Amino acid sequence: MMTLKPDFQQMSRKELTAYVLTHREDEEALRIYMARLHNEPGVIRQSGGLNEQDLTQLEQLIKARVSDA
Repeated sequence: MMTLKPDFQQMSRKELTAYVLTHREDEEALRIYMARLHNEPGVIRQSGGLNEQDLTQLEQLIKARVSDA
């Protein structure tokens, strides 16, 4: 049985963030999420790679924003 994916373009940012956090393997959802972040004013961008500590901090920040929203 094939399950239909949600329409990521129609999701609110909060809905898409929650989806990405629970479906980390979904590359399409992550690409759309990152594109939205890239176009959002006030988002701080970092050049270069991220290490494990950076990724852990980023995950904590995302979870905090989801719970605050």
